[in-house]
Amino acid sequence: MIPASIPSGGLLALLIVLLAACSVPAASASPHPSASDPIGSPAPTTAADATALTSYDPTEPIDLQEAAAPRALADGVTVHDVSWASPTGGRATAWLVVPAGSGPFAAILYQHGTETDRNDFLDEAVAMAYGGAVGLVVDAPFARRGADRRNFLQYYSLPERERDMTAEAITDLRRGIDLLVARPDVDAARIGFVGHSWGASLGVVLAAVDPRPSALVLLSGRPSWTGFLAGTRIASITRTRERIGEEAWHEYIDAMAPFDAMMEIANVDATRLYLQYGTRDDVVPPGVAQQLVDAAAGARIDWYNSGHALDEAATADRVAWLVQRLGLGEIGPEVVAEVGLPDQ
Repeated sequence: MIPASIPSGGLLALLIVLLAACSVPAASASPHPSASDPIGSPAPTTAADATALTSYDPTEPIDLQEAAAPRALADGVTVHDVSWASPTGGRATAWLVVPAGSGPFAAILYQHGTETDRNDFLDEAVAMAYGGAVGLVVDAPFARRGADRRNFLQYYSLPERERDMTAEAITDLRRGIDLLVARPDVDAARIGFVGHSWGASLGVVLAAVDPRPSALVLLSGRPSWTGFLAGTRIASITRTRERIGEEAWHEYIDAMAPFDAMMEIANVDATRLYLQYGTRDDVVPPGVAQQLVDAAAGARIDWYNSGHALDEAATADRVAWLVQRLGLGEIGPEVVAEVGLPDQ
């Protein structure tokens, strides 16, 4: 429970200054697809698979660094601004949220969507810390700051750049797990993951290439980006296809297909997964989402009367599921109520 000594506004008020000081502009992206989004299937590809594309040397030093003194929140929870050496160059950045005490703690990684950054899940990671989970809220490569930023989303004419950026995002998460399990206060058998939208789709690939996360919550994940592109009628995308030509277009499809959730779901023990979707989502409509739902036999699936960001009921459900799956302590409803929706 948050102590009464916290100023009015509770957890949210405590985070405002921290977020404002460290926020970055949203990554540029094309307008969201509408309900006309086709279901599609991953395009056949001759490219290297996700396992090969996201391989790295785990014996290399993590080189964990902290940018500033940690911020103290209620009940001894601390927020650290950290970075580590990305296997493909530059430095991955994240919030590290640490509960009070010596553990052993569970640990949860968080990955945001395309139009935000690590601030998107910070409040949720703080809430989970009250139940005894270390949180690592990771910036995607396109959401980093300065020279470490890899702003290669929807880079249709140079697909190898987006392919490499996407692979880097996954290896950053895998190195993040390395960082967490190296901590003496973390129980390596209790690793979770939460991803929204683009981050949820990557969560399927992460689950396929890395067995260590035992509980993955995927919010509003697109089953197949290449399947969407193959049939979309969105004018801005069809104009781009005409501009770069069919050969370049199919090179992009071939490069990105290994990172489609549908390409890797067969390689995942779906009992590790919890899928959450909104029945009023106009980014990943229910008919599209159903493709991944049908393929994830054994996963928990919940639908909400909501849009792409889901709603407070979805937040409460995933908190309760992670508490149960990762063996956390009880997290009070007053704490969960202060968790905002993702991608807002």
